[in-house]
Formats: sequence, structure tokens, C-alpha cells
Amino acid sequence: MPQRNISQPEELTREETQLLKAILVKMRDDLYAKEQERKHDGSYEISRDDISDETDLASVETDQEVNMKLAEAERHKLALIEKALRKIDSNDGTYGLCEGTGDPIGFKRLQIQPWALYSLRYQEDLERNRRSNV
Repeated sequence: MPQRNISQPEELTREETQLLKAILVKMRDDLYAKEQERKHDGSYEISRDDISDETDLASVETDQEVNMKLAEAERHKLALIEKALRKIDSNDGTYGLCEGTGDPIGFKRLQIQPWALYSLRYQEDLERNRRSNV
């Protein structure tokens, strides 16, 4: 594979896009399986009838809250993964392009976070602006 210019990422090749699609499909399937496992295991349910001690109840409620927040974060990630897969399947060339600038995101960044919406530079600008507005 030819060496890429780090300062300005290039658009993805067909092979890179297919590799990233396979990664996204695996991630999506794993997240769906995890969600089904949580539902099957009853991770979302608390039976207060079985818990008489208030400390135990507080502990179980905390565990449930953590599970719910993790599930919410995973659902958000799943939505981003689905969006990336739709972009790839539309074959309109939008996958791998920054939604803020239209510039290529870069294969290395997408290998780490294949659902990324923004180039690293644009993402850093967004986060810097959020921090300065707080």
C-alpha cells in the first residue's frame, strides 16, 4: 500500500471502504448481541420484593443505573455505526468525508473509529469551542 500524506488525508480506496464496512458490521452485530443478552439476563429489571435491606437496594439501583447508561451509550454508538453503514451502502462517496468540512477523514482515524463523522482537526475544533462556551 502506498504511503499516505499525514497532513492531508486522502479519500478512501474501495478496498479500505470494504475493510471498514466489515469492521462496522462486526461491531453492529456485537452490539445487537450484547443488547439481546442484557434483555435476556434481566439487566434492566429490579425486583424490589427480593431486597429487604436498603443498602442492598441502593447498590442494585446503582448497578441498574450504570447498566442503563452503558446501554444508552451503546445505542448511540450503534446509531452512528448504522449511519456509517448506510453511507457506505449508498455508494455516493459520503462515507469517510467530514460532515463539517467535506474533507477526507483519513483511513487511520477510521480504522480506530469507523463511525467517525468528522476529521480529527474538525472534531478538535468542535471540542475546543464547546469547552470555551462552558
